[in-house]
Amino acid sequence: MAPKKQTKSRAKPKKAKAATKKPATKKVAKARSAAKKAAPKKAAAKKAAPKKRAAKKAPRKPRIAVAAESSAPIEVIEPISDAVPNVVFPESSNDSTGRRLLTARDRMTRSSPVVEILDDPHPIGALRRFLDSLKGVATPQQAQIALGSAQLMLLPIAHDHRGGSEVKELVDLMLQHWSDFGERRRGFHAQEFLRNAFAAIGIDRDRIARLEQLVPPGASAELLFNLACAHAVARDKVAMMRAVERAIEAGVSPSQFRRDPDFAVYARDPDLAHVLSRAEMPLIPVDVEPQVGAVRAALDMLFSTLKEFGEPIEVHPPVRLDAILDAERAARISLPNDYRALLTITNGLHVWEHTFFGAGDYREPTPLAVRARQYQQMSASSGAPGIEDCIPIANCGQPTDWILYDPRGHLRGGEPGYVLMLDADEVPLPDLATALTRIEYLARETLGTN
Repeated sequence: MAPKKQTKSRAKPKKAKAATKKPATKKVAKARSAAKKAAPKKAAAKKAAPKKRAAKKAPRKPRIAVAAESSAPIEVIEPISDAVPNVVFPESSNDSTGRRLLTARDRMTRSSPVVEILDDPHPIGALRRFLDSLKGVATPQQAQIALGSAQLMLLPIAHDHRGGSEVKELVDLMLQHWSDFGERRRGFHAQEFLRNAFAAIGIDRDRIARLEQLVPPGASAELLFNLACAHAVARDKVAMMRAVERAIEAGVSPSQFRRDPDFAVYARDPDLAHVLSRAEMPLIPVDVEPQVGAVRAALDMLFSTLKEFGEPIEVHPPVRLDAILDAERAARISLPNDYRALLTITNGLHVWEHTFFGAGDYREPTPLAVRARQYQQMSASSGAPGIEDCIPIANCGQPTDWILYDPRGHLRGGEPGYVLMLDADEVPLPDLATALTRIEYLARETLGTN
């Protein structure tokens, strides 16, 4: 997911008044600096050393440009800092919506509750007092102050290292009050807090699991990527694989996983490699209608021959094209258009010991899907390169006899297309109609001599 473009402000904010309190720690000083700037800087690039973890790249919200020397009024709709709440003055009638207009000077001199929290000698304690003062569900502004403060406290920790008592205390505090944030729990600042928390938490499976429960539907790709990174660092492979699937669906590219050092320990893991290779599957543009006639004619001929010899035919109600495409997205595959056409005629079928996949076999681990996966894994381990990238189309009665779609042409030795696997033999097929015609021919030849 590409971050939104940020309009940079040319006006520099005034420096905060010098504090007379105790000097803050280096981490808190970094957080204060982040809150006081007109816009947060980009997170530093991740370093290879395990004790120098960089926060993952975060999306940026657009802001209103502020002229450096102009005193012309501007409308306050979004905060100058991600962590400062929106400021609206309904008592004013300076514009048609009843919102007051502020000059650039007004905007720069307003105090920020976030800065006050971060300026405290004990910022986590200041945030705790702020949260404890809430009466019931927080207002949108209060929720934004709390979430903005917490995410900025985590930012330097995520940059410098992972884990530590500060992270645990802050995460536990936010988990305790999460229900107080109302609708803001699914907003930008909540996702930024979670993103930075996953980057800073370290090896702490319990807190990672509790934070994962807070990830909202439709979460950003950056947040889901950081979730997968957190599980990888905690060496929780099952949870990591689940998070990787979600991140890829949200738009994270397989190359991001391959180059991130958090996944270095899984560089040779076959399960992760399979998921990433599936995500890189070439897409096939949808063009089903021209294929329907040839597929239907081949099916009719096959059914006629089998009925002539009294063989049973098992067909299923057709499925709509959008359901087929949903199944493809779930399985991270692209079916050829002639097989999409077959599914719009019959959603899978069983004829003369041949069982063809339905859309559900690509979505769920059905017995047919499990057998296909086992066959592909066994063949790959026996030295059949590229077979795990193939899409199973039908089982031909025997455990090692399958019709596959080879999307990269590895088994076919060239262009993508169908291939019939007969034990260890590979028989290229030009299209699905040819495969159905071949079954009809063999059925007629075999049954006619009995």
